[in-house]
Amino acid sequence: MAFKGRTPDKGSKQWVKNEKIINSNPFLRSMREKSEGFSGTSTTSTGGWTPSQAYKDNFDAIFRKDKKDDDNND
Repeated sequence: MAFKGRTPDKGSKQWVKNEKIINSNPFLRSMREKSEGFSGTSTTSTGGWTPSQAYKDNFDAIFRKDKKDDDNND
């Protein structure tokens, strides 16, 4: 679906309303960034933390109990 009509002037009430809607939706935000030339960078971060490989490898040992641990506790 293509946009038809005039783009609201920057800073106008309609522009502010549109920006609020765009900022609340990750898909629309990424499409705006793409249209403005920002590729590969997104503000849809999951908190800015990327787990290390050691964390990924040891996730089960950190957060889940193995059957071995359950057998030893009986």
